[in-house]
Amino acid sequence: MARFLHIDTAPMANGKSRRLIAIAWLWVAIVVFLLAFTYCSISVLSAVRAYIGGESLWSKAQKDMVYSLARYARYHDQSYYDSYLQSLTVIHGDRQARLELEKRNPDLKIAAAGLIQGRNHPDDVDGMISLFRNFRGVYEINQAVLIWTAADADIDQLVGIAEHLHAALEAGTLDDAGTRAYLEQIFELNKSLVPREEDFSYTLGRAARKLQAVLLFMMFAVVSVLLLAAYLFSRRVVRQSERVQGALLEGEKQMRELLQFAPLPIVIVRIADEAIVYANDHALAQFKVAPNALHRLQARRFYVRKGDRNQLLAALRIQGSLRDREVLLRDTEGTPFWTLFSSQRISYNRQDCLLIALSNIDARKRAQQELAHRAFHDELTGLPNRAMFMDTLRNLLAKADPAGTAFAILFIDLDRFKLINDELGHETGDHLLQQVATRLADSVRQGDIVARLGGDEFVVLLENCRDMEAVARTAGKILNAMEPDYHLEGHVVNVTTSIGVSCYPQDGADLNTLVKNADVAMYRAKESGRNNAQFYGMMHHHHEQPDGTEGGLGPFP
Repeated sequence: MARFLHIDTAPMANGKSRRLIAIAWLWVAIVVFLLAFTYCSISVLSAVRAYIGGESLWSKAQKDMVYSLARYARYHDQSYYDSYLQSLTVIHGDRQARLELEKRNPDLKIAAAGLIQGRNHPDDVDGMISLFRNFRGVYEINQAVLIWTAADADIDQLVGIAEHLHAALEAGTLDDAGTRAYLEQIFELNKSLVPREEDFSYTLGRAARKLQAVLLFMMFAVVSVLLLAAYLFSRRVVRQSERVQGALLEGEKQMRELLQFAPLPIVIVRIADEAIVYANDHALAQFKVAPNALHRLQARRFYVRKGDRNQLLAALRIQGSLRDREVLLRDTEGTPFWTLFSSQRISYNRQDCLLIALSNIDARKRAQQELAHRAFHDELTGLPNRAMFMDTLRNLLAKADPAGTAFAILFIDLDRFKLINDELGHETGDHLLQQVATRLADSVRQGDIVARLGGDEFVVLLENCRDMEAVARTAGKILNAMEPDYHLEGHVVNVTTSIGVSCYPQDGADLNTLVKNADVAMYRAKESGRNNAQFYGMMHHHHEQPDGTEGGLGPFP
């Protein structure tokens, strides 16, 4: 990161080389620190992403518990009770990990075992534990833990209902009135759990954004301090030589030597025609210029954006110097790179010139972009993640006009994905999810959003879509796209999907309602035999009736 260097045009003191080496090492130390800080920042955000994924698994397990328990109460099928117990192990595993980590001296092996039981990826467990222990003091993360803890009471009530229900069925004492009573209790608890899940997901997303902002601010602050220290150190070195400053013409040779030894690319540009009259070795290498071709080049050819050049020249005419302006330049082969640009008017060979010092910050810019990308994209598929989808939907609703805006949400869940994942392994399951993501992206219009919420749940946001037939055609394209076999490392797999559709404004005017209704429609699609799509607006009732009848229409064609 460049600072303008006062050029000593008189003979330098005997310690010049040692001072220049010290400056160079100082810059090397800054670069190493930035790389280490960037790595730590990416690790923290990856742990937040893992928690967001874990919340999706917890939310899905809770929904499966309610669904399986309701099926068990209605149909008395032991397989539904077994499915409920499997989902319960995920909830218990996450609770075990949380309770252990809240202890003063937790057993990290027990916490790790609980997170793995909660179906979190083993590679994410260490980062999740570290985040919980080191960042619990962050307000949003603490709030997320409190919301998570508050759900324990509802889960315990649900477990108690399940145990009483199971005992009643085993004893053969459950009648129709009892069945309706159990169903009402189950659905009432589900109404309490759903808002907690949504608050937990929103709070985690807000925590991810806050941590990203804090980390970027910290990086900026620390870099500013280091640069100030480097500048003061460099200035101190240069000031020791100002006492012997002489005439400009007699000192130009020493000036070129100093520029040549400088640890940054430095060029001198003639103001009259922007011709490059000098460049040190670092600049020649940066711009990929041969020394004998330098006299034929003008500075204007290296700007990627014409507006940057005009702004810099205008600022130099007014201020006379510039410090640390971010500019996008390119070399002679057309490769762009970001640099910090500093400049000062000088006299060189009795001509008005600009001394320009540059520092390549391309790696830092890429690291910042990578941090932003990781926070809002799913690492496995590259699709937008839950946080980005919710932000997009929230912004869309903020600008929506019910009289003139229409869009649809397609909630997509893979049928029997868990069976494939368990039989063929998580790596094969990951490859399947990547291929599913590709097929989904190919099935929608350019500009529509396809996101992965977590696990095997995906969502599609169709904007500017008033025509329900167009929504239906898109749902049909997705169903058809999923039908061909998947070839996964020697295995041939067939996977279908269940799709739930909610539309704005008829199916809800706020984010939570729209997402919940799409989820309800998706579960209705599963109840209707899977491999079909259901519109929430085409269902007669939002929930099953206490008398055992089911509302809604058949599978969407």
